[in-house]
Amino acid sequence: MAVLLNQASNLRFRLEVTRRISDGVQTPAALEVEVAVERYRHRPTTGEHAFVSLLRIPRATILDLDLIQFLESLEAMLESREPGRAALEGSSGAAVGLRISGGPDAYQVEAGLDLRPLLETVGGQSSEAGSDVALFRFFANGRAVVAFCAALLEEFAKFPTDPSRVSPGEAG
Repeated sequence: MAVLLNQASNLRFRLEVTRRISDGVQTPAALEVEVAVERYRHRPTTGEHAFVSLLRIPRATILDLDLIQFLESLEAMLESREPGRAALEGSSGAAVGLRISGGPDAYQVEAGLDLRPLLETVGGQSSEAGSDVALFRFFANGRAVVAFCAALLEEFAKFPTDPSRVSPGEAG
């Protein structure tokens, strides 16, 4: 699970790779992810400390190529120690978009979550991808962005992109 905390550590963007959807042989290599924006909640009466979801998309698709390009641009921005920008914008109508800009001490984070998958199940009507997006904007310090990048690389490494390393599954 890759988590990006805001500067006050009371809001976070969470991205977790749940499974490989495609190995890249027949269709573009893709991953299923769960994304959420969560806030910190403390209940003094019970002593409970936890992050609770403001908005959670349980199943979103991200192409490997989009994630690789995002990670490459994020690493380049962090290594240069100069202001820059990295964006994860799905080329397949993904339900998640993430932009990190600024630096090197503080970064502006913009997380856009497409509400279409949630609204279609509740309202029964479909809409175009990107027409109903919730945008969350916050600032994160450099260490939080570096930790997010490292955790995202670790998550991605769990799901090989080389088709020869992926089990083809059972014959149908």
